Amino acid sequence: MSHQRNSFHRDTQYIGMGQDVDYESIHPFFGDLLDLHRQDSIFIPSHRITMSSESPQDNSTSARSDIRIDPPAYDPTSIWAALSCTPGIGVSITDVEGRLIFVNDTSMVLFSQATKLDYLGKRISDYHSSEFVGERLAMIRRVVDENRPLSIHHIYHGQRIESTVWPIRDKRPPYDRVIVISHSQVISTNSVQTGAVEVVSSQFINLGELDILSNREFEVLVLLGHGMSVPSIAKALHRSPKTVERHKSSISQKLNVSGQAEIVSIVTSIGLKIEDVRLKRLPS
Repeated sequence: MSHQRNSFHRDTQYIGMGQDVDYESIHPFFGDLLDLHRQDSIFIPSHRITMSSESPQDNSTSARSDIRIDPPAYDPTSIWAALSCTPGIGVSITDVEGRLIFVNDTSMVLFSQATKLDYLGKRISDYHSSEFVGERLAMIRRVVDENRPLSIHHIYHGQRIESTVWPIRDKRPPYDRVIVISHSQVISTNSVQTGAVEVVSSQFINLGELDILSNREFEVLVLLGHGMSVPSIAKALHRSPKTVERHKSSISQKLNVSGQAEIVSIVTSIGLKIEDVRLKRLPS
């Protein structure tokens, strides 16, 4: 499929944004769709068609035919609307300075626990801690400098989030903007990593409602959530079983849970890993 660029719909505006956008630059996906639009037709070769008069066992008269498929007239604005308005998918556009250019409602909920934020003229630093901002901007700068996407895994507001940062191929300089696609991530042993996008993990963690726990209680919570017994945790932390039992009781009281099964449920639902206890905690 050709990737030659032309002026097709290059001056269309972002929905809800007062500036023009090169839809082909946002993501290679758009460029591919536009290339498809420019072709007269595409073909799916060599599909076997069984005629209604044939016996299912009789392949002697089976015809092989190329089926013509005429592509629809792709409208970049409708593609953008489908992406930015799909429930559960956070979409934001920012630059290397952290200026917020576009943020949809899902992205607001994932990172700010609110919707309808007046983000115009604001920066990431207006809503997040200096540690989060510093790490985020460094990753955005890397994406722009290397001109390739980066997938960021992190826990924010007590949920595991995956954000893929894509460079925007702007039609004029400065070439310093990215589009960030985010969604809550369910940890699964069946998940597939294609290797097409490098994955990095944040060095910080925001525990959300779990922030009421002390560092030691959080550590005990995670270990209990991974099925470890009190004696095993005591041995691993070089503490007495009585001390661990005290932490367990405090956890149960603060989180209003009873029994290790409920603790396992909390840890599993967030996707907390044992190594997460070493991450630096951000204020909630």
